[in-house]
This record gives sequence, structure tokens and C-alpha cells, in this order.
Amino acid sequence: MMQGTTRHLLLTLAAGAAAALLFAAPFALGLGAVAPMTLTGIPLMAAGLGIGVLAAIGAGLTGLVLIFGLAVLFALSSEPIVLFAGLFAIPVVFAVQQLQRSRTSSLGYIEWHPPLNVMSWLLAGALLVMIVFAVMVIRGNTDLPFLTRSFLQPVLTGLFPELGFHRTRSLVDTMTPVFPGAALAAWMLMLSAATAGALALLRFWGALQRPAPRMEELQVPLWIPLAFGLAVAFVLLGDFNLAYLGQNAAIALLVPMFLVGAGTFHAIARQTPIFYVVIAVFYGFMIVFPPLIALVALIGVADQTLDLRRRFGLVPTGQEV
Repeated sequence: MMQGTTRHLLLTLAAGAAAALLFAAPFALGLGAVAPMTLTGIPLMAAGLGIGVLAAIGAGLTGLVLIFGLAVLFALSSEPIVLFAGLFAIPVVFAVQQLQRSRTSSLGYIEWHPPLNVMSWLLAGALLVMIVFAVMVIRGNTDLPFLTRSFLQPVLTGLFPELGFHRTRSLVDTMTPVFPGAALAAWMLMLSAATAGALALLRFWGALQRPAPRMEELQVPLWIPLAFGLAVAFVLLGDFNLAYLGQNAAIALLVPMFLVGAGTFHAIARQTPIFYVVIAVFYGFMIVFPPLIALVALIGVADQTLDLRRRFGLVPTGQEV
């Protein structure tokens, strides 16, 4: 018993340390090392799903302590600490708690909370915060793009001083129109990758305590396509600030809808004898022609509203709890 507890403690500390090092890479080494940061959530999620919620909390706290130490060592501002907590530590604890939930259906089999549902509710919380803040800003007669620009300029200067004034201003000009939505979309992708990566690692190690969902089974709550349609309506019919808000909300909502659309293509590909070839061609087109991502997201909207996958003979087994 003691050996198991000690092993879990060491794994928790190691997960927190790994997450902190991955997250700190671009702050310590520059923008060229931003790729490792996108993997920050994997060790945190693996600790939580493999050991339990307390392990996720412990790994997050370990990471925060190490990030604080690295910030002091490299004379960084407090932004990395806040970002680590807000982007990874806290959301991962919530996700782990939800992903460990299950119930017994009326037919007697166990249903687990689908990962994409959990990611969707995290996105709902972030969108709610963005909307409330935007309403407060609009009521104060301030333009949302101006506020975004005013936020980005000092933050990018503080995080990446090596860019210099002119490069920073150019980057701010490029990011301002889409920053809130792109930031939420990137966050959603990182959390989704963390969940998928952690599930794959735990399954490889034989430590997975719940079934891993298949792409064909991915679904989101019905409010996601409805919110996406509302956001598009804001872009087309709203004034300057409402159009900006709708545009960025739509960008964020593209992520879960794209994953649903990709699941639809996986379901279709399963009906063919060349599944891997079809999937390779599908993702190859996504890489070569990124605008197709929006089309796949629209297919995801259609799938949620018209139940396309059921029409192709594949009924998802995961259900929302």
C-alpha cells in the first residue's frame, strides 16, 4: 500500500514537472520553442485520468510552483503563472472530474461522459466570460478591437521582449481581428490534444480506467451548433462590436464542430475497405487547403442537426451524463 502511494506521489510530481517544463519553453527560449507548450496538458491529464482527481490537483500545484521558480530565475513577469493556471491546471482538474463520471444505462451497460462534451462545457464557460466582458465594454462606449489591441501590445511586449517594437506592433495588428476567438480555439485544441494524448498513453501503459472514444462517436451538446448559427447571424446582422464578438465566438465554436465533422468523415470511411487511405487523404486536404476546415465544421453542424452518422449506420455509444 505504501509503495503504491509513494509511486503515485512520484508520478504526480513528475507529471507536474514535465508540464511546467513544456509550458515554460517559449518563455525561456523564445517563440521558436512554442511547440512544446501545446503539449503541456498531456502529463497533467494523464496523471488525473490514470491516478485520480487529487493527482491532477497535485500535478497542477507542482507545475505552478516550478513555473513560479522559473519566472523568478529568468526574471519573467507574472503572466506565465496566471496562464498556466488558467489554461491548463484548473481546466484539467475540471475535465478529469467530469471524465471519470459514469452511469449505468437502463440496458445495464456503463456510459461514460464523452470527452468532447466536457471540452464543450469548458468552452461554454469561456464564451460566457467573453460575452459578459464584451457587454460591459460595449456599454462603456469602447470598441472591442481597440480594447483587444490595448491588451495585446503590453502583453506581447512583456512575454516576448526580443521581438522589438515594430515586430510586436505588426503582430498586434495581425492578431487583433481574431485574437479572442483564435485564443479560445487554440486553447480548445490544446485541451482536446491533451485528452486524446493522455488516453492514448494510458491505454498503451494498461492504466486506462475508462474506455477511449472513437472518432466516429464524437458528439457535442445541441447548444453548440445553435450557438454557432447565432454567432454567424451576429457577424452578418450585428453592428461593429456585435459583428466582432460574433466573429470571434464563431472561430472558437469551429473547433468542436470541426471535430464532429471529422467524426462524420471517419464514420463514412469505416464503410469503405480503404479506411486509412480515405482518412489520410481527408487530413491531407485539411493541411493543404485550411479553408476546408470551415466546410468540415459546417458538416459537423449538419451532423448534429440531421443525425448524419446514424444515416450511415453508425450509432454512437457514448452519451452525455
